[in-house]
Parts: sequence; structure tokens; C-alpha cells
Amino acid sequence: MRNAKIPRGSIYQYFEDKQDLYFYIFDIIAAKKLEYIGEFLKNPQGIPFLDLFREMYVSGLKFALDNPKFVKIFKYLMSTRGEVYDKLISTNLDMAINLYKMLIEADKEKGRIRQDVDSEVFAKLVIDLTMNVSVEEIALGKEMNYDNMFKRITQLIDIIEKGVTKGELDV
Repeated sequence: MRNAKIPRGSIYQYFEDKQDLYFYIFDIIAAKKLEYIGEFLKNPQGIPFLDLFREMYVSGLKFALDNPKFVKIFKYLMSTRGEVYDKLISTNLDMAINLYKMLIEADKEKGRIRQDVDSEVFAKLVIDLTMNVSVEEIALGKEMNYDNMFKRITQLIDIIEKGVTKGELDV
């Protein structure tokens, strides 16, 4: 607030506390990011989940490249991990899990994903892998390497699609 040269009292005229301010800022960021990934969320073309996921990730990277100030805010939040971070992450994580589960179930119905795959476990796996790539890149504390992030996500998706075994296993 000092850097913005706004008196503390003026801020709290509009927000209950710092957490309320953060949530407001992240609502703005989420709305802007939705402009980048929104077309993919409903998946009108029926794109396979992993292809759709890759496209959403690329769109998310474009969002980050176009909005470096939002990335800076997220980096700050990551560095201060606390109650606000936990609430923001858990809220968004639940929404992402539910969305991915729905898309995974649609692919199961189309025979693209095995029926015995637990949709929630798969959704969480994809999210965890993505978060690890993003958090690791943010934690480096330097300029984010978007090409490296895309390369790593592409490699992870490739491993998920093809598996890690060379062929049929003899039991």
C-alpha cells in the first residue's frame, strides 16, 4: 500500500482485510485468464482430455506471458504461503478437479481412457504434475522459462499417454 501511495484506511474502506483484497485481485486475474482458456472449458469439439489439457496449458502460458504483473502477484503469494494461499489454492483446486473429472469421464465414455482408471485420481495426478512444473519454475526466483515449462508438460503428457513400459509385461 505504501508503494501505491494509498492510505491504509482507504483500502479497508473497500475490503474487510488483506485476505479480502487478495481474493478480489485473484478474481480479476481469474476472469482475465478465463479469456484465454474459456473456449476450452466446455470442449465443444470433443477434443480428447490430454490434448485439451495441453491446449489449456499453452493458453495459460500465453496468459502469463501477456500478463507479467499477474505472474508477479502469484509469485509473491507463493513466497508468502499462508492462510490466503491455502484458501485460494484449495478453492481453485476443487474446481479444477471437478472439471477434469467431467472431461475424463467423457473420454471414458468414448473409449479414449480405460474404464478402470479412477477419474479423480487421474485428475489430481494431472493437476499435481502441472503444479509441480509451475511451482518449481516460480520457486527458481528468476524470469520464468515458458519454453521449458511447455517442454516439461509435453513430456509428462507423453508419458501419461504412452506409459512407461516398453510393451506387454510378462507376469
